[in-house]
Amino acid sequence: MGLDNRDYLRDESRRYGGGVSGGSMMQDSPMVKRILIITIVVFLLQMFSGREWTASEVAELNEKYIAKLQEQVDTVGDPDSKFQQKIDRLETNPVSPEMLGMPKLKSAVQEWLQLETPKVFSGQIWRLITCAFCHDRFSVWHILMNMLFLFWFGPRLESMYGSREFLIFYLTAALAASVGYVCIDLASGDPTPMIGASGAIMAILALFAYHFPTHVIYVMFIIPVEMRWLVLLYALLDLHPLLLGLSGEGFSDGVAHSAHLAGLAFGYFYGRRQWRVYPFVERVEIWWKARRRGFKVVRPSVSAGPSAKSQKLAEEMDAILLKISQQGEASLTNAERKTLEKASRELRNRRS
Repeated sequence: MGLDNRDYLRDESRRYGGGVSGGSMMQDSPMVKRILIITIVVFLLQMFSGREWTASEVAELNEKYIAKLQEQVDTVGDPDSKFQQKIDRLETNPVSPEMLGMPKLKSAVQEWLQLETPKVFSGQIWRLITCAFCHDRFSVWHILMNMLFLFWFGPRLESMYGSREFLIFYLTAALAASVGYVCIDLASGDPTPMIGASGAIMAILALFAYHFPTHVIYVMFIIPVEMRWLVLLYALLDLHPLLLGLSGEGFSDGVAHSAHLAGLAFGYFYGRRQWRVYPFVERVEIWWKARRRGFKVVRPSVSAGPSAKSQKLAEEMDAILLKISQQGEASLTNAERKTLEKASRELRNRRS
């Protein structure tokens, strides 16, 4: 494919003629748009799929609260018998979920999509990804901030990697975040359910910061901060409470810090190691279809087309050329410059 056929070089007049508005970027980013729409639809379904708590669920809540009170008695003592009096009252007269700080109704959609470690190990593995499309239905800020980050940084990454690769990257990032959460969940013994796209969004931030480390954003629309320092700050803010919890302090602020860190790590290594997920998914899909139809998948010979190594190098060149077209050659990292040199040597060898 010639340079003049690259999508991001066909549209240079619009790119530099008057800048790229948010609307036009979204027109060129169908996968970001679809993720936004699906997430908002799930959020609405969470709100309008409420159901009453069953008697057994209320009893389970009361048992958990009694166990928590008993733990406080065993840990700090109960000289005035206040905790014991509460325990006695709960054992004879269970209270409602609202009195225990729980919502009045349970969301049926959220129940099926949220991440719960015991249910994952019982076979409900879809929760590792579907939890990324759920958000706290009592706080619009949870979904708003995640979707804003997706809207701001997703389109440029989708234009670099392509819509299919970006979608698989997003879903794999959500999976990596969930696996990180489950691992810490098992280590801490706290089976609290998790919802939210923050892990996948953190992966987007890390990948964007890898390609555009000096890109400046304005925190609170006032304070200018380069992307690399913003991502580092996020990592530190998530690492501190996670270490506190693992140290035995019992710290919990209701935020899935382990999922955030797992997402950040995946996004960083995805960019640094130049991973590509879609080719793997495509090979698995071809193998599965062939297996169902009774065919045998045979690898093509070297002469049948470009090797996997050459294809990967071409994809890396696509991303680097796009970056040059958007930010100039000075924005390239040392690793990206080495990739350019490698591609140049390969082209010279082919022509000689």
